[in-house]
Amino acid sequence: MRITNASMVRSHLYDTQNNLTNMSKINQQISTGKVINTVSDDPHKAIKIMNINNEIKYTEKYNSNIDETVGWMNTTDGALESTGNLLNEIKETILKVGNGTYSQNEMKSLNADINEKIKQLADTLNSTYGGKYLFAGTNVDDAPITVIENPDGTVKLEFSKDKNGQTIPNTDDLKADISSGINIDYNISVGEILNIKDGNGNTVNLLDEINNLSTLMNDIANGDEQTAAKAKETLLNDTKGKIDTLFDHVVNERTSLGVRVSTAEKIKELNDEDILNIQDVLSKTQDTDVVEKFIELKSAEMIYQASIQVGAKLIQPTILDYIR
Repeated sequence: MRITNASMVRSHLYDTQNNLTNMSKINQQISTGKVINTVSDDPHKAIKIMNINNEIKYTEKYNSNIDETVGWMNTTDGALESTGNLLNEIKETILKVGNGTYSQNEMKSLNADINEKIKQLADTLNSTYGGKYLFAGTNVDDAPITVIENPDGTVKLEFSKDKNGQTIPNTDDLKADISSGINIDYNISVGEILNIKDGNGNTVNLLDEINNLSTLMNDIANGDEQTAAKAKETLLNDTKGKIDTLFDHVVNERTSLGVRVSTAEKIKELNDEDILNIQDVLSKTQDTDVVEKFIELKSAEMIYQASIQVGAKLIQPTILDYIR
């Protein structure tokens, strides 16, 4: 077989280009710290790396959801703590009413204090987190409680209504995915706080009791002797017990919320462990062994330099050399 000079030159240039490409690839692996930089480097490993990266991103998103929900629940817990403190202060005021040494003017002062506490209670139940109302169920853009100040001096709280007259707050749960296949309910609605079940399984609306409290205090402070006496009896024997029930219910809701916070934080710890384990697998799959690749680079450089030197001798002769 006759091999021409042109054939040898083409073959040599092809091999030299391959040597240069190989050297460039190794150099890129060292500079990027990754063995796989394009899918064509190793399609199987490239797909595996993409799947691992996606898994890390999903787990990090779960942790982001946990941070958001824990922040929401901690703010809710603070609002419930304030609610409990206000209910305690209301109970203390009710006990003062039972003290027969208070004058009529002092009763009027206690009445004004109760009304302020009720309005503060409404403000607490309208607490927000990141511009969203905590206790409105899934209708987080609307305040759940409306305060009405009546001409007779009483204060009334109502569940807020939209323009169609429909109640805004609902008892629907806000849910968030916190791990693969696991989600958590992270809100408490105002309905869950103020509507509770009695011993017979009947729903008791404690919002009515709060409003009744304002009416009774107004009767005690401003009514005649008979009206005041009857109102005081109802306040001490019935309404006070309902306020105690509401306080206990708020404590129970805080306990339930605390369990959910603890669960979310524990799952975040597990997610963090998963991320570390996945990153270890990713590192073993795609990270460059710098020492090994540096040796390969030096070897590739030596081969490339040798190919250049061979090419210099191969391409050097011209037709004039053959004529001579």
